Amino acid sequence: MELSYEETMQRIAEREKDDLDKYIDSFKNSDLDPEIISYQIKKREKQIKSAYCRENHFPWSVDVFKGEHQIIVVPYVTSMFWYGIAMARYRILNENESPETIGKAILDSFEHISRSPVDARTPAERAEDSYRKETKCKSYKAFNKKYMCVGIKVENEQMEYRVSTSINSFDNNGYCDIEGNKPVILPNTASAVDIGNAVINAFKIIEEHKKSLKPDPYPPVEIELLLGKTVITSPPRDSHFTDCDDCGAAELYKAYVYYPKEGADSSAEFYLGIAAELDCDISEDNIRKAWEELHGKAELFEVKPVEHGIWGLRAEMKNKSVHRISYLLQIDESELLDCTMELRKPNSRKKLDEKLTVLFEEFAGKCRLKEIC
Repeated sequence: MELSYEETMQRIAEREKDDLDKYIDSFKNSDLDPEIISYQIKKREKQIKSAYCRENHFPWSVDVFKGEHQIIVVPYVTSMFWYGIAMARYRILNENESPETIGKAILDSFEHISRSPVDARTPAERAEDSYRKETKCKSYKAFNKKYMCVGIKVENEQMEYRVSTSINSFDNNGYCDIEGNKPVILPNTASAVDIGNAVINAFKIIEEHKKSLKPDPYPPVEIELLLGKTVITSPPRDSHFTDCDDCGAAELYKAYVYYPKEGADSSAEFYLGIAAELDCDISEDNIRKAWEELHGKAELFEVKPVEHGIWGLRAEMKNKSVHRISYLLQIDESELLDCTMELRKPNSRKKLDEKLTVLFEEFAGKCRLKEIC
């Protein structure tokens, strides 16, 4: 479903009012001077007004997906929270449609974007409107694996069309540009046939690129550290891991989370980060104290010097809650690099514990440092 302009503005106004009312309620038992409270409320009201987007903004985007013998043309619009969101109005075409039909569906989508308000649907409404319901895919990963994607963007009022190729990421969590392949730029006078042909050619480029790739689903990853150095590592070679980047945590550089099956809770993580809890003190007593504060009393605990790739110290702890192994490297006096495996409930996951321990030793051993010039 798509909301009218009036419905959209009403929903945004209601959200703003709810946010402001909650803020005002927080001062009910406050001892602050009423003038200060009034000033804070007016300030918060301005912040709330700017936090909600009320106008659709450039760039305008349309994605064209191809797979399962069909083409899905999906326009995107700015949401009231300032990010792009797929619209409810998408088109399903046969994969063998003519360039004119494909191009016309894309032009119609841009016309619809230009007339649409920002998106104010609820998450449940968006899920109900999802274009993926038109496929046989039960998850985004499955969709990403089966469908190719060509993106068309209009950056500004000049209305030039930028047609870009993309391929699915190695972990099937999104799409990324094909390295070295530049977008095709079409003028604002481009016809439906011109745009349709550009999209068809882009799909051909994607198909050829996929054929040319060597089948390595776990390419090396470069991770820039704080102090002018880069760690190069390879993701865990197991399809149950998902690359979660830094998980939104300031002390993490890269995290790979293990899900035993689709829809299940995670069982373990491998991650590279800063061992903030140790405060650069790698004495055995300090490591034990810090870890037991995090994980409870250790049933097994060991710290020993090692020569394992770039790492010089290995620490291990185990109890009924967690099996943790960490490799540590002092980068300088203020940064202690940490490569860690954490497996939850190891006593009930003995086979998985054995498997992941071997995999983690390989993961840690492949880490290497590269100076940034």
